[in-house]
Amino acid sequence: MRFLLPLLLLAAPLAAEEFVPRLPVEARLFLRVPPGAAPLKDIEVSAGEWSPGDFEPTPEQRERLADFRFPVTWWRWQEVTLRFTPDHDGELDLDLNGPWGEARPGVLLQQEILWDAITAEGAGLSNSSFEEQADGKPAGWESPWRPYPADDAWPLAGNAAFEGKRVAASWHGRPLVGKLAVKAGVPVVLKLQARAAAEPGFKEPARLPQDTPAHRACARLKRGVNLGNHWEAPPGGWGTTYTVEDIDLIAKEGFDHIRVPVAWHYHLKDGKISSTLLAELEPVLRRALERKLTVIVNWHHFEALCSEPEKHRAAFAAGWSVIATHFKDWPPSLYLELLNEPNGPLDHGMLTAVHAEGIAAIRKADPRRILLVNPSQWAAIPALGRLFLPDGDDRIIASVHSYEPFQFTHQQASWVKYDDLRDISYPGPPARPATLPESLREDRGLAAWLEAYNTRQGGDNPCTAATFERLLDDAVAWSKHFGRPVHIGEFGCYQKADPASRGRYLRDFRRAAEKRGLPWAMWEWKAGFGYWDPEDGKPLVREELFGR
Repeated sequence: MRFLLPLLLLAAPLAAEEFVPRLPVEARLFLRVPPGAAPLKDIEVSAGEWSPGDFEPTPEQRERLADFRFPVTWWRWQEVTLRFTPDHDGELDLDLNGPWGEARPGVLLQQEILWDAITAEGAGLSNSSFEEQADGKPAGWESPWRPYPADDAWPLAGNAAFEGKRVAASWHGRPLVGKLAVKAGVPVVLKLQARAAAEPGFKEPARLPQDTPAHRACARLKRGVNLGNHWEAPPGGWGTTYTVEDIDLIAKEGFDHIRVPVAWHYHLKDGKISSTLLAELEPVLRRALERKLTVIVNWHHFEALCSEPEKHRAAFAAGWSVIATHFKDWPPSLYLELLNEPNGPLDHGMLTAVHAEGIAAIRKADPRRILLVNPSQWAAIPALGRLFLPDGDDRIIASVHSYEPFQFTHQQASWVKYDDLRDISYPGPPARPATLPESLREDRGLAAWLEAYNTRQGGDNPCTAATFERLLDDAVAWSKHFGRPVHIGEFGCYQKADPASRGRYLRDFRRAAEKRGLPWAMWEWKAGFGYWDPEDGKPLVREELFGR
């Protein structure tokens, strides 16, 4: 019912509507065939994903609608390509839309998407450049439910077109619907330019030079590994343990940095850090520095802050004041990372404010320490466009995480409810088609992914290097545009994938990152995603990470 309720509410304008503008990180559009027509075949999207229209009220309507989502950013136009084959002669709806979300119950987020320069190979589409206007909106397009914005009003005002003079705009509460003329069996290739519309009053962040202290600090990092599944766990809880012997092995293997996740909220009390934690943690950190490893210490699993940021933001800043004061006299090759994988309500302006408060607390104690900061959405690369850092601070590295293709790297992972997903090999397609587990039969997105995984060849397959290479290219583009270096703080694959596939994935990702000059830290050293086999005392993927 997540999508159905807002659609019902929007069937007619309300008397006293309230919307909250917000900067989106994804665009959304629908392709809908008319009643009686067969669903579209051979559907592909160059970025993002698609699924049937699960929010539609009947199975027949769900099958007739293809729901596409793909990442966008405010600072540049991005192209997406859709491919499909219709089974009917006539028309279908091209519904340019936007992501759904609520600021609070009953109040929608107005996440506006800008569109331009649509080409339709194999189909007819009128006014695909949006240059022609009629009745205050793009001619040939319908804009139901609410008035279309004027050229001199938000979100159209001040936004340059990709080409020509005009752009179009849509959001979930005011879609823009055109008609595609198609013929049965004739493949259609749609190319669209899309961009996120920033909120009213948006101030662009500063663009820094390409040789800042952060760049020089990031250049020290090449190949790292996470000491995961220990200090981020509750005291006495799950996990492994780490000692100075692990550090000696890590250095011997050839890694040049470690990332150390710590759940600091369990170890801070009355303005002090637990002596029990420090007695265990500090010898490991000191040995790493002695072995010439750069050390990144982060704040991990502060889930209360992510779910209730207003309630816990003061504790976060105060905690960093204590941590930064404790480490202020340590060597500069110890870096601090603010918060692992911000998610949920900790996004948009709230995340910017929480980051700013944490950074200010650290800077008061330690003005020159190198910091790392994650974007929102679990440190996702597409969320870099919504990572806003203090303009004057040139000692901050952006750190992202990438586990794509997620269906491969997290197969059989219980914490993401993929216990029964298995036999996904890398790269696709597989020799024997993978099947959708009965326990996941309602996951239409996974079903669409498996269909593409089983059938598509080359880079069109969603389980190939192309999946993460596109993301890494986006990270590099953002880094160059804003003058902020980027570090890959986590990537990896659960060991329940078959070892040969896991090895190929790790090798390909490592090569792709290094080709783009992006330093990385594998998740993790010796647990479920591990590099090292603690039982046999040997590496599992040395050649994959250190070979050619």
